[in-house]
Amino acid sequence: MSFVLSPQLQHLFDTQPGCWGCKDEQSNFLYANQTCATLVGVPRKESMVGLSDLDLPCEVAESAHLFRAQDREVMRRNVQLRMLDIHCFADKQWRAFIFSKTPLRDAAQNIIGTIFHGQVMDSHELLELGILLNKITCNLHDSHWLTTPTSYTIGHHGGGPRLSPRQEEVLFLFLRGRSARQTALALGIATRTVEWHLCMLKEKFSAQSKSELFDRAIEQGHLHNLPPGLCKRPLSIILRETA
Repeated sequence: MSFVLSPQLQHLFDTQPGCWGCKDEQSNFLYANQTCATLVGVPRKESMVGLSDLDLPCEVAESAHLFRAQDREVMRRNVQLRMLDIHCFADKQWRAFIFSKTPLRDAAQNIIGTIFHGQVMDSHELLELGILLNKITCNLHDSHWLTTPTSYTIGHHGGGPRLSPRQEEVLFLFLRGRSARQTALALGIATRTVEWHLCMLKEKFSAQSKSELFDRAIEQGHLHNLPPGLCKRPLSIILRETA
């Protein structure tokens, strides 16, 4: 069944700041504003219609499987999701975005796709991500760490041992509840390699277990550090809020 975008929704997409658009149930674009089209290397927004993320003429296409999985979850669970997205776009510049996705409904209120909106962040200054990033689901007993608003910085190591760039990346995802397999997929490395980095992190933090590593890394300020390497590595992480 074909879907006709309402003039009101199209006006919203075209006049509000940021990247706006919508997709069908197969994650094919039904519409995208010119900001979105230009960002991914499509000269005219009309040419976005019918494309999938795999068809995009830039490196963002490498994360198409993640975008499709997010779209499916939004539709299946009838929820809004927020993502931290870092990608190299058509102009060869790396940018960090906060994207949100919500269900797209027809006139009968049936879910027929997703609506997306992305806002760019300045990756060279403080990122005001405290409320979002501190609410990412993770196994932390003291919940105030998840709700205290704070600034979020890039490349600030906090206290404790010096870490390699890869160790910082693994720790960043570990502190946000990512399994070794999920971390491996996000970083493009083997699961065994992630486990090895976790062992090295436990040694550096003098931790006997992953739970102890978690606590010590939090105590030394690593929860609020976005590793510089992740700012030039494709990344799409769902920011899941605690109940």
